[in-house]
Formats: sequence, C-alpha cells, structure tokens
Amino acid sequence: MSTRAPIQRAIDYGDCSVSTSDVKFESGRLEEAKATVCITLYNYDNFILDALYSVFDQTLENLGLVVMDDCSTDFGLRRVERWMEEYAGRFTGARVVGHHVNRGLGLARNGAIAQAESEFVMILDADNELYPRCVERLVSGIDGTDFAFAYCILERFGEESGLMGTLGWDPDLLRSENYIDAMALIRRDLWESLGGYTPMSINGWEDFDFWCKCAESGFRGQMVPEILARYRVHGSSMLRTETDKAGNNEGLRGYMMERHPWLSLLD
Repeated sequence: MSTRAPIQRAIDYGDCSVSTSDVKFESGRLEEAKATVCITLYNYDNFILDALYSVFDQTLENLGLVVMDDCSTDFGLRRVERWMEEYAGRFTGARVVGHHVNRGLGLARNGAIAQAESEFVMILDADNELYPRCVERLVSGIDGTDFAFAYCILERFGEESGLMGTLGWDPDLLRSENYIDAMALIRRDLWESLGGYTPMSINGWEDFDFWCKCAESGFRGQMVPEILARYRVHGSSMLRTETDKAGNNEGLRGYMMERHPWLSLLD
C-alpha cells in the first residue's frame, strides 16, 4: 500500500495577482492573435534581442508579442522599444509594458499574460530562445484537445549542453523535483482559473508551483517530443544568483511543501 500523500488541492488559489504597469509601446491588435508570446525581462539587455529575434522567426502567422519589463536597471527596455519600432509589424499585435518598481517574477509573468488576449500564451524568459516551429507545433499539439498546456524538449546551451524536458506529463514526477521548465504554451483560461503564477519572496520556483496547481486541479499537459526551444545556462541567471543559494533553496523547499503537502523535496 502506498504511503504517499495524495495529490489534492491544499490551498485556495484565489484571483490572479497583477500589479500596475505602464504601456511603453503598442502596435496592432492583440485580440486577433491565435497565440501570444509573453516575455519577462529584468536586466538581460545582453540576451533580450536574441529572444526577440527567435519570436520574430516563428512560423505561426497570427502571433502576438508582449514584453513585460520588471523595472530593469540596464538598457534592456530601451533595446526592446527600439526593436519594436522596427519589427512590430510582423506581429498581429505587440505591446511593451513596464513596472514602476521591481515586483518579482510571479507578478511580471502575470502582468505579461494579463495583457494578452489570445487563447494560448507562450511563456519565454528573456535569456532563452525559441526555434522557428516552436509555437506552431505546441499549439497544434493541444488545439482541439482537452490538454491544458504543452511543452517540448529543450536544448541547453551556453555553459552547459544537453537536453531537458524529455519526460511526459506525470504528476508523480513532481513529488521530488520540478522537471518541466516554465517555457511552455498554456491556455490563458488555465492561467486565470489557477490564480496565475504565485508571487514568491524568493524568485525561481513560480513555474514549479504552477505545475503543482495544475496537478491538484486535474489539468493535463502534453509533451511534444521535439527539440523546439533553447534554455541558456549562464552565471548571471536567476537560478544561479538567487534560487539555488543554500539558504534560499532550503526556504523554497519548505514553502513549497507547506503549500503542497504531497511533495517530498529532499536535499
């Protein structure tokens, strides 16, 4: 007989937490997009253009783009604005918004998705990249099905190489670790029904919490078994500079097991 705690909802997810932001740039009609890529940006001016060009090259035609700047202190926002002035016409709709103060990853993601009006949203951090067929393949993988989200195999690049995201959706695999990156296509109404991404005092596990909420609510994901995106490994990543620090990582494990008692996150 199994002694593992059942996967069940242990908390009230509440409404989506979204903070006030200003529109910095706007073009086209986001409501006419089939899917919208939502990029969160904080001090990645050396990577953001690579991310933007990878969105520009997507094969899906009816594509929207939203960039949420979480009060960057470098030149990232200005680079996005200049890029949009030249390339926004490729998109069904495009918008750049910015926070007045840094609010953290959860609120930044929620703020970006709140701007989107399409059925699907694709989550992309500013230091990562999509291969051209990524959004189109993920949309085709769940459009007309009861799957709530789709993800793909990711290629690590930069300081490491290899693959990640190779396992299909199985809530039991989440018990000990997060094995699905945030870089995924989700139905916008799924995001709303789960109360969005949970703001955390320590950034980095907002996507893990989101997948746990999916498991608890009975939503299913579809893994598209193709390498469709690239995950950058680098020393200035949030994972390296904040999430995986010894005290922070321990605090996150405790917080997650309190929110989701069926987890068993050991050292």
